[in-house]
Formats: sequence, structure tokens, C-alpha cells
Amino acid sequence: MKNRISVLITFYNQEEFVDQTLQSVVDQKTDCGVTILIGDDGSDDSTREKVNEWIKRYPEHIKMFVMERGREECIPGFRASRNRLNLLKNVETEYFIFLDGDDRFDYAGKLKKQIEILDDPVNRDCIACGHNTDRLYPDGKRLPVTSPELKEGKYGAAEYWENLYFHTDSLLIRSSVIPKIDAVLLDNCFNDNLITFSVIQYGKIYYLPYSWAIYTQTGNGIWTSDKTVVNQIRNMFMIDLCDQINPSMKKETKKRLKHTWYSLYKIRKQINSEELVEYSKEALDKKMGNSYKWIHYNELSLPVKCMLCAKALLLNWKICIKETFRLK
Repeated sequence: MKNRISVLITFYNQEEFVDQTLQSVVDQKTDCGVTILIGDDGSDDSTREKVNEWIKRYPEHIKMFVMERGREECIPGFRASRNRLNLLKNVETEYFIFLDGDDRFDYAGKLKKQIEILDDPVNRDCIACGHNTDRLYPDGKRLPVTSPELKEGKYGAAEYWENLYFHTDSLLIRSSVIPKIDAVLLDNCFNDNLITFSVIQYGKIYYLPYSWAIYTQTGNGIWTSDKTVVNQIRNMFMIDLCDQINPSMKKETKKRLKHTWYSLYKIRKQINSEELVEYSKEALDKKMGNSYKWIHYNELSLPVKCMLCAKALLLNWKICIKETFRLK
């Protein structure tokens, strides 16, 4: 049976999730074969040992690629990005899908249904097929990532980017998009929203309103484990990079991420460029002007500070008015 789908799984010190994650992929009922490409980000627990046990069981279907770690300090988001891009280089199938190591598929027929959607000639304008995903909290509570009211159908780049969010682990993507992804520009930022933004430049997303994957809320993710300043700088990176990838979508990017400007405005005095050296280098290297200015906010001249703050307030004027007139 020909393998038509590659599932790209990224692990880092997630020994407790290896079995359930891989089992959820192996359990998929499809009319075609599935290749599992695993990227281990230099784990120092038993993650790799557990993966090797699975490789022994399915040697023709599972491959592992290891990114060794040196002694230097590592930026988690940067390494995660390079791990994903390295896996993309090894995709030889018609379709691929990402899966974080602590997440899992939750319906055995999901890949079969998604490939049927993308194989249908009427959907040749779709670059990917996605579905809803449930956030799973430590207390067992499950909440959908996407509004349950969103209807099945096709969503174009502008509509999606301005208003919607489908979890990356839900997207089965045509591999024809891989050569078009700017791996040099995104070498350190190919995560979550920037994956999807890169993909939607080349077609619509067909959406299925079913929760067919689990997004585990461990509190150890790139976003949840970082400081507020770092998270907002990463969001500003997204703005700058999206504007470079597709300048014609600046309006949608501005609407989607305008809160980033206001968030940085509110914490501007807490920004310390000496704690953001690697981010500063990245912003300079990738010509991310807004990001570089915010990183060095407290070193800027007064006029430049005023321009940044004015833009933040203008983009979020409704919030500013509400806060100004809020009753104490």
C-alpha cells in the first residue's frame, strides 16, 4: 500500500506522551499508507528510547531525526522551528500533517476523511483540510479551540487570517507547498500561526467542524512557559514576518495582531534588551524593524518612542477609550 501521508511529530523531553501520541497515529484507518517522521529536539529523558521501541515494531513506517544539543543556551521556539523545517525536508509523500509530541489524534478516521476531501476534484483549490481540536486541561476539562458554530466549508486566506484559528495539528496539507515555504526567512519562527500563514498563501482551507484531535494543556509549551515580554516580542516577529511574506495582507495581519502593539505599549518599561539579545539578533538579521524597535524601546529617542506608542494606541483606540472611562 502506497504511503501518501507523512505525520511529522516533534518531541522534546516528552517521555510520558510518546506512547499515546504514536498510538493515535498508528490507529488511523486509511486507504493508503502513513509514514511517521519524528524530530527529537535533543531530549535527555527516555523519549528517544521509547521512540526506538516503536521503530522496532514499525521499521518501515517510522523514522527519527535527532537534533543534538550543545552547551549553548537554546531558544525553545527557534529550535522547535528548525526541528519542524528539518522534518519537512524529509517528506516524500503527497500530504503531510504536523503533530506536537504531547498532542494526539482523537478519531481513527480523521486522516481518511481529510484525504478524501483533498482528493475530490471540486476541492483542488484547497491547500489543506482542517478540523476542530479540543484543549485538554489537567482536570480533564475539554474545550474546543475553534468556535463550534463555525460551519463546514472552504475559507480563503483573507477570511481565515482576519477572523479564524484552526490548530496546526489539525491541518492535512498538500506537500506541493513545501518548496514554496521561505525556510531561510522562517528558520527560527516556523511555528503555529506562521505555519498556517505560509500555507494559506497557496490555497483555501477546507474546514470540518469536528473535534478530532487533542491539544494537551501542560503549561510547558513555547507560549505558556515564556515571559510576557518574550511572548509579545514573538507576536511582533509574526507581524513583521507576515508583512514580508505577503504585504498585500497587511490589513488582515494588523487586525489579527493589533493587540500585540497595545500589549507591548503597556509593558514597554519592562522591556530589557539585555535579556533579549538573541531576539535582537534575529530581528536585525531578518529585517524586522518593528520588532527591533520594541526590543530596544528604552534606548530609543523620544520621538521614535512617541511614534511607536501612538501607533499602538491608534490601532487599539476602542480599548483605550474603554480603559479611560472605566468606572473605578
